[in-house]
Parts: sequence; structure tokens; C-alpha cells
Amino acid sequence: MTDDFGNLEKIVTDTIKNTVETKELNLQVFFQQMENEFTRLGFRESVKGGVKNILLVRLDNVGDFLLTVPAIREIRMNYPSAFITLVVREKVYHVAELCPYVNEILIFEEKLYTNNLMQMFLNITAFAKKFLWRRRYDIGFSFRYWQDTWHLISLIMVYIGGAAQRAGYINSAIQIYRKKSLEKENDWSQELLTHPVINPKEIVHDCARSLYIPKSFGLTVRNTNMEFWYSKTDMCIARRLLGNFGEGKIKIAAGIGSNENVRKYPVEKYLAAFKKIVKKGAALVIFGGPSELDDAKFLEKKLPEGSVKNFIEYKAGWRVDAAAMSLTDMYVGNMTGACDVAAALNMPIIVLSRVAKDREKIFDNEPSEASIYYPWQTNVIIIRPEHQLEDCKTSPYHAGCHKKTAHCITQIEPSEIVDAFDKMKDFINKDVKFFDGDFEKYLSR
Repeated sequence: MTDDFGNLEKIVTDTIKNTVETKELNLQVFFQQMENEFTRLGFRESVKGGVKNILLVRLDNVGDFLLTVPAIREIRMNYPSAFITLVVREKVYHVAELCPYVNEILIFEEKLYTNNLMQMFLNITAFAKKFLWRRRYDIGFSFRYWQDTWHLISLIMVYIGGAAQRAGYINSAIQIYRKKSLEKENDWSQELLTHPVINPKEIVHDCARSLYIPKSFGLTVRNTNMEFWYSKTDMCIARRLLGNFGEGKIKIAAGIGSNENVRKYPVEKYLAAFKKIVKKGAALVIFGGPSELDDAKFLEKKLPEGSVKNFIEYKAGWRVDAAAMSLTDMYVGNMTGACDVAAALNMPIIVLSRVAKDREKIFDNEPSEASIYYPWQTNVIIIRPEHQLEDCKTSPYHAGCHKKTAHCITQIEPSEIVDAFDKMKDFINKDVKFFDGDFEKYLSR
């Protein structure tokens, strides 16, 4: 039997056509028409016999997805028999593929992304017609926090996807930090949700924000730890590629990459630090993307023979990289996706941040990148410059430093990395935490 999708696609198409002709988008009429049609088709019927279908949307990079995994797991724990669909970007699929908490994973292809609002509605509607409407979702969760195009795409997807109940952060949620009380905003994103979410000010970390969505929806959150999944085959490949490298030494997963050059600590300075760390009995396994291959070869050439394993040249993928990383003793590197992998593996971490110590609050009390994305629930030492440089001192950007290349982060001295290594190696294989471990307080209202 073919599913009846009625006039849903026609309503969107006619609205877009009328908007192009009149240069005005009448959202009130659009939502009323969509709600009438969703209701007529049975999409808004109350749940009978428990929640059957759930839609999860996380359209971000690998690190952002990993910070959402605890929330995905807790939703599954609350709805053990539900059919759960997860929508991710293509670059995340390889990592999400083995997620044990969802029934299907759909890819929202990069070619469907656009800053054009009208075309975005059309692309999401075509995606919903092909994949989503047939499920008749009872609940939809949108996890992205920051107000940008991907955030809007996520919200529109849970709405046009047909979920009867829809939870997610509204566009103006960030205003909670900028004002003493959240004033009513002209924020039409609230129309897309039945359960618009604004986090309490004390919930800052991105992982805690993701966990707050199901918690605010009334679900029980029992565990907050991150996870990473790789197969036995992934581990076999990792062991074969590593061989006996670093046997008898402290093996360091060196994450020298980032998708933003401004987050990268200069390789020459890494070299100065690694020279001293290698002398202290360590060996390096270097991780990064294709753009870091030359830097990895540079370190391989300049450091003592046999002290470096250039894992980048294998192009093994995130899962094999993670399996190999799990065979090392600690992570040292930039605050990027590899850092989140290390946190998911519960590794000791030394991470370098571009955010200065005196810029914990960036703009009108808004938290900084260092507060939002520090390694979650693991032993960690964060190395930061004392002050931002030049106009970065007053930049409203959430990371403080907003240049195109390494800038404020260059103030970190190699000796600081060496000192952190000396401290951290004492915690390897010991059940000692630098944090108090009471993360539930960050999830309370």
C-alpha cells in the first residue's frame, strides 16, 4: 500500500512559488496549511500504545556528533522498543554507522545544503517525501544549538519531517547569556517546535546541552558518558598498522590537525615539545587529515628514528584511527574532532586551546569555546594563552581568536606541553579525575 502524503509537497511548493512572486513569505498561512494537512493525514494523532517512531537530527561534524551520542543513548533507554531514525551529514556517517541505539541512519547530502531559504524548504521537503513521511514520527529531536543555516535546516527537518512532537533549541536560545531575562524575540523557529528549548545559564558544555533536550522533554537521563564504536575488523587493521611500535614506551596520540587553521598549534613548536617528550620515554602516533600529511612527515624526519608513527598516511578513516588511538596512552594535540574521539575513549588528554584564560566570557557574558568544547568527563589538562592578541582581545567571536591562521595559540610555549606531559603521565592507568565528576548538576534546571 502506498503512503498517502496528501498535499504536503504541494503546500510547500505553492508557498515557495508565491513567495518568489510576491517577495514575501507568509509563515502564518504556511504553518496553518501544513498543520491542517498534517492533521488530516493523521500525523498529529496522539500516541497510542507507546512511542513507535522517533526522528533524531544532528547535522554537524564528527566531534559535534560524538558530543550528542550520550543524548542519543539516553533517548533509546527511555524508548527501548521505538524505531529511531538518525539523520547526519555524509562526513559523519562512517562514525555513526555502528551506533547501537538507532535503527536506521540517513545521510543529508552536502549538495542539498544551501543558504537560500526557499530552496532549503524544497530540498528538505524532497528528502522528507523520500525518507521521512512514511515513518509517521511521534517525536523529533533537533540537537544543534548555534544559530546558523545548519541549525535552521535541523529545525525545519523535524517539522517538515512530520514529527507530532518536536523538541530543539530555538534560534534565540543564546540570548539567555546576553540578557538578564530572555525577552520575547521575533524568532519564527519556535513555530517549528512543540517543545522549544532554552537551556539554563549553568548548562554550557555542548554535550550537556544535548543531554538537556531529552531531560527538558521529561525523559530520564541516567548516564552522561560519551562513546565511540569501532568493529573487530577496525581493531585488527589498527593493530596490524601499529605493529610493535612504541613497545615499552608511553605512546602518545598526537592530534595535529583541525578543519580550521586558527586552531592548529604550529608544527615547529610541536617539534620542540615532542623532542623533549620523546627523550622522556615517549613515542608518537600522529593523527590528522590529508592537509596535515606534510606536517606529519616533517615531525617524522626531525624526530629520532623509530619514535614516530605517521598514521595519517594510511588514510584509514575515523574508526580505524579511533581503534589505534585506543591503543595509545594519552592524547596530546589541538581542540578538534580527534580530541573528542579521545574523550569518548576516556583517554587522558592534553589539549591546546586558542582561547585565552582571560576570555572565559566572550560577548555579553556568552561562554567561550574553551568552556563549551573542553574534553568531556575525562582527565584533561587544557593549555591556553594568558591573553588574546591585538583585536582578538575584544572580538565577539566565541573563540576569541578569529584569524585565518594560527594566531593567539602561538603564544603557548613548548615547555608548557612538556610540563603537562610530566603531570599527566602520573595519571596513566590510574582511576583519578581532575574534575569532581558531578556532571548531573550541569543538567539540572
